[in-house]
Amino acid sequence: MNLFRQPLSPIPGGSFTSLSLWGVLICLSGSTFVAPVSGGDALDLARLQHQLTHGEPQGVAEALAQEAELHPSNAHLQYNAGVAAYAARRWEDALVAFDRVETLGQRGLLDRARFQRGNAEYQLGVEARAANLDETIARWRAALEAYQSILKQTPDDVRAANNDAFVRKQLLDLLLEEARKAAERAKEPRQTPGQKIPHLRNAHEKFSDAHQLSPDNTEARQGEADTKDQLAEALKQEGLRNVQSPLSLKASRREPRLPEVDASKLEQGVSQLEESQQLRPGDPQVEEALKKAKDRLADAKVKQAETFLALEEQIPVTKEKLALLRMAREQVDHALEHSPQHQEAQRTGEEIDRRMAQVHEDEGDFQEQQAAFSQPEQQAMQLSQALDHFQQASELRPNQPRLQAKQAQAEEKLAQTLDKLADKLMQSPEGQEPMEAKAARLEGAEQALNELQALKPSDRTAQKAEQVGKELDGLRQMLAEKGQQPSDSPGQGDPKNGAQPMPAPPQWMAPPLDGPPRINQPGGKGQAPKSAGRNVRDY
Repeated sequence: MNLFRQPLSPIPGGSFTSLSLWGVLICLSGSTFVAPVSGGDALDLARLQHQLTHGEPQGVAEALAQEAELHPSNAHLQYNAGVAAYAARRWEDALVAFDRVETLGQRGLLDRARFQRGNAEYQLGVEARAANLDETIARWRAALEAYQSILKQTPDDVRAANNDAFVRKQLLDLLLEEARKAAERAKEPRQTPGQKIPHLRNAHEKFSDAHQLSPDNTEARQGEADTKDQLAEALKQEGLRNVQSPLSLKASRREPRLPEVDASKLEQGVSQLEESQQLRPGDPQVEEALKKAKDRLADAKVKQAETFLALEEQIPVTKEKLALLRMAREQVDHALEHSPQHQEAQRTGEEIDRRMAQVHEDEGDFQEQQAAFSQPEQQAMQLSQALDHFQQASELRPNQPRLQAKQAQAEEKLAQTLDKLADKLMQSPEGQEPMEAKAARLEGAEQALNELQALKPSDRTAQKAEQVGKELDGLRQMLAEKGQQPSDSPGQGDPKNGAQPMPAPPQWMAPPLDGPPRINQPGGKGQAPKSAGRNVRDY
């Protein structure tokens, strides 16, 4: 019996249940609707039921939709609105209403709402079939999930079981039909293995889905096995061809002086051989070809890394040197992912780490030297940058006592500078100081103390920070009463009200040295010291 075409079935006592795809309004005992509709009339379920069953669903759907919006917590009303929307072929509106019923969790309506949601999903799939088969398949799967959720709780539910069987058969037929078409396309003459792959993959996926949907279906089971073998063979042939493609250096479109190794065909071939191996394990030809291709791809990645290393020596700006070295490190990491024992990749990775550590150390030395001739605010920033560079150098070269000593020295200098800077900012200047300027000054002191406490905790620093914090709270309260706030950026304040722009509190922490290299526009001042011992192959 196909419940999608079953007529309405009245229940003794004047109530109805939604046995068919169309559904009907339900009126549980004692349940009436008194909210006004247009014109001030109360809902008349009998009249709405009559209109619904005699070809006037649009008006019923509109009336119940308006009422459902006014009473979102009334599960009965939401359900009836869903049924009316369904009868009016407004499937999406019906889904929304039935989802609301499930959210409200009204016992006695849950299974009915799920059942009707499955029906609405099925109808949406029917509508989508001409334009989007993937949506049809997804909708019908959703319909089956709705019916199955009922059958898990109530295995003997005839309505859900029959509709589940109906939709399952429809979906199975569709999957098999599409699988056959895709398999036939793959058999067309004069196609290369690469041209066959998308058709065979589509056929295999559809046969697999059909087999999962109906494990006893012979065509689905055999089709899945056949297309799996055919797809593995096509991937193998295309992969073998691609991994033999020649490599070349090409100029980057964005940066002409940043050459790139074109290994796209090789990478595609490796991916295809890996997929072939997964589909058909144990093929010795695939295993041998895949190992050689991964080693060749690792060679290409190392070559790209060495290209970046050679360019790094020509760049004077620390930020851009580090960006190039990071790019080289990424290439080496990719090489080792493909070939973990690749000796050249390991050696190049060690050289990259050594160079990065040297660049960080040189920049740390430079920032520390400059700090000796700077004002306290600038000095704190430069020492913070120096410490960051020494820390990163130590992480790259953990067994270097020299770097550890420089890190400890920069840390001590920064702590002393922050302490002096906080004391300076905590002292009021001579003469009258605007409240806004005082707040900005104390915010700077608070930041310096917080940095110091994080770097070198002490009771003395904590007490200072607490003192500054209390004073700042009072200032902020007074500024709030005046309709102003301390600013985190310069130039704020409303000139119309006579407020002066408030200075920004200093920022001590160094910005991160990240970003893409600008090879054609190096910029910057000075020449960074060169690292010794360059050992890069020429090619």
